Amino acid sequence: MAFLSIREFGYDSRPEAVAPPSAAHRHPAAAAVDVIDSLDGLEALEADWRVLEDKAARPTQLFQSFDWCAAWSRARAGDRCVGVAIITVRIDGRLVLVWPLMRVCVGPLCILRWLSDPYSQYGDVLIARDVDREAVLGAAWSRIRTLPGVDAIRLRHVRSDALAATFLSRHCRPAGEADTAPALDLTQFADEAAYDKRYNKTQRRRRRRIRQELEQRGALEFRLLRSGPEFDRLVGRIIDEKRHWLIERGLHSRPLADPHLADFIRGLAAGRKLDVVLSVLSCAGEAVAFEIGLRFGRHHFGYITAHDHTLTDASPARLHMDLSQRRALNDGMRVFDLMVPGDPHKVSWSNMAAPVFDFCAPLSPLGRLYSFVYLEGVRPVIRRLYHRASPQMRRRIKRLTRA
Repeated sequence: MAFLSIREFGYDSRPEAVAPPSAAHRHPAAAAVDVIDSLDGLEALEADWRVLEDKAARPTQLFQSFDWCAAWSRARAGDRCVGVAIITVRIDGRLVLVWPLMRVCVGPLCILRWLSDPYSQYGDVLIARDVDREAVLGAAWSRIRTLPGVDAIRLRHVRSDALAATFLSRHCRPAGEADTAPALDLTQFADEAAYDKRYNKTQRRRRRRIRQELEQRGALEFRLLRSGPEFDRLVGRIIDEKRHWLIERGLHSRPLADPHLADFIRGLAAGRKLDVVLSVLSCAGEAVAFEIGLRFGRHHFGYITAHDHTLTDASPARLHMDLSQRRALNDGMRVFDLMVPGDPHKVSWSNMAAPVFDFCAPLSPLGRLYSFVYLEGVRPVIRRLYHRASPQMRRRIKRLTRA
C-alpha cells in the first residue's frame, strides 16, 4: 500500500474558503492582547472560547479546544511547576485568538510550551477566520516574547497544515528531527466491504488466524463505552497495561508516567463537545484489548491503545485496531488519526501522513544554551542512541531526554 502525504492523497483539513478579512479586521491596531494565568481565568473565558471554537476550529485542533484545555488544567491545578499562560487577542471586544500555553520548570529553566504538552499531540492556535492571521499572530507573539522570567519557547508537534505553522517557521528555530502523523482517510471506503479490500491476502489471512485463535478461548465482543463505573475502571486498567508494555521494552512516556493521567481522562469525558470513547475487545467475557479514543467533529484520534500483556503473542491489539477502524467508519468518522510518532506499526494502519515539526525560540542566555546545545545538539544524539539501545540501556538514559 502506498503511503501518501496529506497533499499527495488529496485530503485537506483546512476549513472551507472564506471571504477576505474586512478593513476593520485586516490590521488589528486596536487589538487587546491579554494573558490568562489561572484556572479561574481560563474558566471565565469558556463562553467566548466556545464561540470561537465552534466557528473556526479544525478537527486537528482538538488539543486547543476548551474541553481539552480545561480538563487538563483542572487535573494539574496543584502542580507548582506548571502554570497556565493562555494568550488571547480581542478586536472590538470579540475574541479572535486563543493561544494555549503554559510555563514549565525544567531545572533552572522556565520554558513556555503548548498547554498540556506532552498530553497534547498537535500544537496550534485558534484564530477567527475573518481576521488577518499574520497580524493577529504577530500581536500575540510580541506579548509572548515579553513574558517575564521565560528562558525559551518550545513548541512541539506542529503539523505542516497547522494555522501557526508558517508563522512559527519564520520566527523560531527548528528543534529536533521532523516526524509524521499517520492517519487513515476513511472517506476512501464506502462501507466495510470496501475497507476490507485495503488488505492483501497475507494480511487477511493473519487477521483471520488471530480471530480464530482468540475464539478458541471464548466468544469475542467489541463494545464502546462513554461513561460510568466500567469506563472509569477500564481507564485505570488501560494505563496500567500500557505502562507494563513500556517497562518491558525499556521505553518511557511522560504522560503515562504521570499520576494525574487517569483523572484527566475521566474529567475529559465530562466535556460538552469532545467525545471520549473507550473501545474494548473482550474474549470469554474478559477484556483483552482497548483504546481510549477521542472524537472531535468527524475526526477520530486513537489516543491510547493497550492490551492484556499476558496475551501479547495472540495479537489481540491487531484485531482490536481493525474493529476500531471499522466502527469509526460505520459511525461516520472521516479520519482515523494515529498521531505522532510515525512508528512503523502506525504506518501499516494508515494511508496518509502529515509532516510534524518542533520549534524553539530562546529568550535568555540560559535559553540559548538550552536551545543550541541541548535541543539542537545533545538531545538528538541521545534519542538516536536511546532508540537503538537495549531495553536495559534505555532505562539508564531515558532521564536525559525528559526536558
